[in-house]
Amino acid sequence: MTKVQYLLKEINQLNITDLELILRAINQKIAQEKKVLSILEEYRGIGKGIWKMDAQNYINQARSQ
Repeated sequence: MTKVQYLLKEINQLNITDLELILRAINQKIAQEKKVLSILEEYRGIGKGIWKMDAQNYINQARSQ
């Protein structure tokens, strides 16, 4: 039995009050993850054009020194 299957089995045995608590916790977790991803997305590509060379080439050169 996988972890998800086990959790679903346990969830099926809970009363409505406990289910509502779990639902709120899951919704909070999802909202938090979406917020983090949104913040990270704002910064994606922010450094583009700062360096005159490809980032991987820069790293390769720095490692060879």
